[in-house]
Amino acid sequence: MAEPRFAISPKSLPLEDRLFSGRPDIFNGLQGIFADSLPGGWGMLTAIRALGEKGIDYLSLDPLAKLSYIGKDGIGALYYEPTNCDWNIPSDIDPDQLCIECMALTEGENTDLDDLFMRAGSTGGARPKMNLEMDGESWIVKFRERYDPESAGRMEFEYNQAAKKCGIDIPECRLIDSELCDGFFASKRFDRVDGRRIHMISLGGLLEIPRDMPILDYLTFLQATRFVTESQTEVVKAFRLACFNVFAKNYDDHAGNFSFLYLEDEERYVLSPAYDLTRTPNMREHQMTCMGNPLPGEKELFQLASRMDIPQSRAKEIVTQIGETVRGELSEWLSARKE
Repeated sequence: MAEPRFAISPKSLPLEDRLFSGRPDIFNGLQGIFADSLPGGWGMLTAIRALGEKGIDYLSLDPLAKLSYIGKDGIGALYYEPTNCDWNIPSDIDPDQLCIECMALTEGENTDLDDLFMRAGSTGGARPKMNLEMDGESWIVKFRERYDPESAGRMEFEYNQAAKKCGIDIPECRLIDSELCDGFFASKRFDRVDGRRIHMISLGGLLEIPRDMPILDYLTFLQATRFVTESQTEVVKAFRLACFNVFAKNYDDHAGNFSFLYLEDEERYVLSPAYDLTRTPNMREHQMTCMGNPLPGEKELFQLASRMDIPQSRAKEIVTQIGETVRGELSEWLSARKE
């Protein structure tokens, strides 16, 4: 590796002159950093359907073959060669038409599978997501499924604006107009900056844990943040995000929804901007517990702060500010669904 060198997965792939092997029982032999590149949820569905139409059983492919279909379209700075992706994606964008195609796919109807597969890339999650170029920059746009409320995009947009007011770093985002609903939520990709690809690793990839496995605690998240960033400032940022998720009832807080970026100019890892900040209608408790509690409150947040050497006076300031901001900004959504 050319200088300056850095560990692409500091915990499981340190810069040491030896062989490393993945765990076949977790990622079929891949390390977590490479498993991050594979699609999950929606992205996997598009892969299964699009390749199945060509006579290829995606689920029976070995991990390297699956990565070859990601090619240069995955997250972060990693790309894979040789690639099996040589399909052309139409450059014209009609968000409403893409939404209709997504709905058709989930209901087993005929649609342009190649287009959806290539736009989905490494995306995960239940809701359809597409990689789109807008104004010469890379964005991820979320579309609704038929069971989603028409306000789903607006809700996520307002969640992100509330997070910003709480002092949480978020990517640039916008609400795209639609005739089908209140709008589609779009966020600029933070792993693409001025044409450069930024190395990225998820919390699950770092800890070698499948992204959707609900076995982590916010204490583990903050400890991992301290380990990979070596910065108490980043730990406090992670604590802010924990507070927001608790007060905003963002229950879909699994290991794939937290990530770290490597800043080559500064030669260090930092916590990535927050993403997937919204409410999920079919969840009734956090995927990530806080001090062992799946429905935590202020008590657990103060315990978390104490364990991570955040002064109680500072913790109280953060907890109070975020709690008041969330209740003021998100009252419509917090009262919309009874727990």
